[in-house]
Amino acid sequence: MKSFKFRLEAIQTLRERERDTAAEGYRQAMLAITKLNEEVERILQEHASQQPLQSGSIQGQVKPQFMLESQRYQMHLLQQVAQLRTQIKLVQDEAEKRRLLLVKREQAVRSLEKLAEQQQAEWETANEHRAQIALDEWAGFRYWKEQAE
Repeated sequence: MKSFKFRLEAIQTLRERERDTAAEGYRQAMLAITKLNEEVERILQEHASQQPLQSGSIQGQVKPQFMLESQRYQMHLLQQVAQLRTQIKLVQDEAEKRRLLLVKREQAVRSLEKLAEQQQAEWETANEHRAQIALDEWAGFRYWKEQAE
């Protein structure tokens, strides 16, 4: 007896590869977001570390050039944070697109899996029906053979 062969197996394999590619793209986008957030945290910590240098001038140690450089550096850090947050927003938008694509690809794979399961169940039912018909014919043949004897 032949075993079940899903006719759309090649398409299912292709869909699974597409899904895996979409999952990898989504994973990379999420990794990029994580790295950007870590960079923002690092810059904010650097910004916070500049605060004690500013407060040192309050205690009577006024160094105008140093304070100006420190303030410029802090503004530069805040500009970097703003740029990174803009990048994070863009990457988040891209990650959402990739997530939606992943969901779509996953649905395509699931639908083919369900179709394969349904076709296999129908194939098994048809095989059982054919086997039952063969048994019925054999039983009928045997019955008539015994009646003829």
